[in-house]
Amino acid sequence: MRLYMTIVRTLSTFEELDEVMTNLHDCAFDLTRAHFAGDAHTWTGVFLRPVWEDSRAEHTGWWLWGSTRLPVVEATVALTGVMNETVNDEEGIENYGFIEVIRLPSGVRFRFAEHLAIDLQLSDVVSGRYDERPQPEVVAVYRQRLLVQTGPLIERAHDASAE
Repeated sequence: MRLYMTIVRTLSTFEELDEVMTNLHDCAFDLTRAHFAGDAHTWTGVFLRPVWEDSRAEHTGWWLWGSTRLPVVEATVALTGVMNETVNDEEGIENYGFIEVIRLPSGVRFRFAEHLAIDLQLSDVVSGRYDERPQPEVVAVYRQRLLVQTGPLIERAHDASAE
């Protein structure tokens, strides 16, 4: 039997948002699941975070040639007091790797690899919630080939053993 834990954290400052977002660096973000509700003044973004610190991490091979399989949590950032959203999506794809959050004079900017930026105009200070929920049906797979590491590639847990 595996125990899974859900983490919930209240966000009330930019520094708290920056702290949780730093843990999401290079994590997968699905733009199609991001949602701005103008009437409710909320924005929600969903990330998939590989959990390196989990005891269920599996390492195979050796340091120049091998793979690592990690459990994944779905991290949801839900901000309130969002007055406007501006999405600059130069690539037009669905999945992006998160880079950083930047403080703007009137809000925040989420920067992603693959030329995506999401600016959120806030009515006041940062306010919201961060949730992590285990996703036992998927794993993150990193492959090491000589000096290059790929990943993470998100795979269904039952498909992950096929290389």
